[in-house]
Amino acid sequence: MTQSLLNKALTQFASDKPEPAEDPFAPRFVKVGKFDIRFIRREKLNAPTLLLLNGLPQSIRMWESSIEAFSDKFDVLAFDIPGFGLSKAEEADMSPSNLSEVIIQVMDHFNIEHAHLVGPDVGVPISLTAVINHPERFLSLNIFDGPGNFPPKLSPILMAVIKSRFVRWLAKGLNKRSVMKTNFLTAVNEGYYRYKPSKRAVKEYYDITYNDQAHKCAISFFGTYSKELPWIEQRLKDIQVPTLITWGKQHPFVLVDNAEYLARHIPNNKLAVFENASHFSSEDAGQEYVDLLIEWIEKGFEKQKAA
Repeated sequence: MTQSLLNKALTQFASDKPEPAEDPFAPRFVKVGKFDIRFIRREKLNAPTLLLLNGLPQSIRMWESSIEAFSDKFDVLAFDIPGFGLSKAEEADMSPSNLSEVIIQVMDHFNIEHAHLVGPDVGVPISLTAVINHPERFLSLNIFDGPGNFPPKLSPILMAVIKSRFVRWLAKGLNKRSVMKTNFLTAVNEGYYRYKPSKRAVKEYYDITYNDQAHKCAISFFGTYSKELPWIEQRLKDIQVPTLITWGKQHPFVLVDNAEYLARHIPNNKLAVFENASHFSSEDAGQEYVDLLIEWIEKGFEKQKAA
C-alpha cells in the first residue's frame, strides 16, 4: 500500500521539471559528536556564512530550489537536524535545548565562528534556543512556520499531539501508519500552496516519514514543547540577534498568528507574510523569499514590520 502511495505521489504531486543528472543533495554525512550529520557544503571565501536547517517532515532538500542563488552570494552550510531528515538520533535527544547545542557543535566542526541562521518549522524553537544561549555566534536569524511560545496557535491535531501523552502513544503505536501517511502527504502536497517538490525530494520524504525511528523522534520532540516553549517565550524579549520572521499566510498547521506573536515580542525584528504560501513557505514564496533573505543579509537587518 505504501509503495502505491509513493507512486501516486510521484505522478500527482511531484514537479515534472527535469532533474540534473548529478544530484547535489545526494546524502553526505559527517560525524559530529555522537551524530552522523547529513549535510551539503558550498564554501565561498570572504562571504558571510548562511546556515540552513530543515523542517518536518522534510530534509535539507527543501533548499533545492534556492541553494544555487544562496551559493552565489554566501558561504553555505545546510544540514539535517538530528532526528529529522536523514540525520539519525535517539528519542532522548529530541528537545529544542538538546538540538540547539548540535548547531554549535556543527559550526565548530566546520570552523564557522559566526553565521546567519535559518530555522524553519521544528527548527524555530531549536534556533531560538541557540540564539538565546549563544548570541555571540549568530549574525542574524530567520525563522518561519514553527512555534516560539506556549501554547502556540496550531491545528487541533497538532495541539493534541503536544498536550496529550496518550495521543503521542497512539501516534507511535496503534495509529502509527495513519500518522505516517498524513505526514508524507503533508510533505509532498498538503504543506504547499503552489510549489511542487522534485521527484528526488518526494522519494526522500517518503523514506523519512516511513522510518520508524525518525517517526518516534518527531513525536517525542513535540512532547517537549509544553516544557521548552514556555522557557523560550520568557526570553524572547531578551533576544538581541536581528530576526527576520517570514511566514505563509495560508499555513493550516502553525497559524500566522504565531508570526505576529513573535514579531510583538522579539525586539529587533522584521516580519514578512507571504500571501500565497503555506507550511513550506520558503518554497511556496520562491524568488520572493530568496530575494528577501539575500537583501536582509546584505543590507543589514533594517527593522520594518509589514504583514
